[in-house]
Amino acid sequence: MMFHAQLLLVLSILLSANSSLVPITSVNHDEVMQNSRLTFVSFTASWCPFSQMLLTSFTDAAITYKEKHPERKTIWGNVDCMNENELSNKYSINKYPTMKVFFYGHLVTEYRGSRQVQALIDYVEQMENTTSLVKLNEVESLTQWQRYAVPQKGTLILWFPRGSPPFELILKAIVLIHDRLTVVVPEVSNLLEHEEHKLWFSLDGEHVQHFNGSVTNFKEIMEWVKQRSEGMVRELTFENMEEMVEDGKPMLILLRKKDDKETEKKFVEAIRRELEGDLLSKVNPLMADGGILTAVLRHFRKDVNDLPFLLIDQLVHSYPSPWRGDEIFAKGNIKQFVVDLFNETHHRKLHKKVDELLKKILAETERIEKQAELEDQKTEAPKTLTKQESLFKQLKPGKNRYSFAKEEL
Repeated sequence: MMFHAQLLLVLSILLSANSSLVPITSVNHDEVMQNSRLTFVSFTASWCPFSQMLLTSFTDAAITYKEKHPERKTIWGNVDCMNENELSNKYSINKYPTMKVFFYGHLVTEYRGSRQVQALIDYVEQMENTTSLVKLNEVESLTQWQRYAVPQKGTLILWFPRGSPPFELILKAIVLIHDRLTVVVPEVSNLLEHEEHKLWFSLDGEHVQHFNGSVTNFKEIMEWVKQRSEGMVRELTFENMEEMVEDGKPMLILLRKKDDKETEKKFVEAIRRELEGDLLSKVNPLMADGGILTAVLRHFRKDVNDLPFLLIDQLVHSYPSPWRGDEIFAKGNIKQFVVDLFNETHHRKLHKKVDELLKKILAETERIEKQAELEDQKTEAPKTLTKQESLFKQLKPGKNRYSFAKEEL
């Protein structure tokens, strides 16, 4: 009986996969994800008008995509969050609508782009063609991988034949963090017939770490690369700001002038030197163009002449660093700055300033009230009316004039 129930479930999944938009529930969730290489899911709420608007365009996009690519196993799915609390909680859905992308059942990113039909189709086609998302740096020989190593990013050496199943799987595993990595691959013509296939990672451009797991295990590859790229400094932009905020970690942000490579290098080196282990995993180190985020500078009464400028944004409070210029990167400073966040030193200092300001305000208010009471207690002396001469008589014709008064005629 159990076998027949499972068989019916699998058949229903396969039939759903051939339809345009698949309703995803807690019952069929695992089967849908396991039977799809790429799953594009909209999370909606029936009461939300924006969800209903998206659902219309999302369905139209799914239909058009299926007609255009009937051979592909990509699934367009929808979760009705009002009826699927379990799935809504599983994927931390806190706004409607939300769209997420899964590879082989593993969440890789959230889509925040246009909700027009063609834009949705273009995005899925782009995600299918992973190579278009990840910049590949070709080398003729494995010994040349350091040619593309840069200090600001980790270097992933993907030494598998181009287009092979492991090659494509690894590209999909790194798509979420590809902007943190420099990816080095063999030339298309190099089939590596007499070479050992390798997956390496280098943090400093000199030493490499070897992946010894299964190159057919998507989750294992993704976790391995993600762990090694933990703490890599990313660029904060208006496009990815929502993603960084939703990550939930305090943001350690260096505002610097655009294309200031020397400052970027110093910051990356300081992060790698000062932060490690548990401390590094608690913050999100970022760099941003201070010429664009001028509102942040103005908030702290700074301008572009004060760059570079370091701060921590805790998503509740923001704390500026006390250092300027190269003092930021002096040994121990960044580490202490982050440590003081978690031991609440920054928080106490902030509230101390607020408390001192409140005391001053209360003292001044009390002084003004007392002054007003004293003024009220004073009795005003009665005003004495005095005879005052008219000012208008001074407007009479003077002696030196070019006219005569009537009595002078």
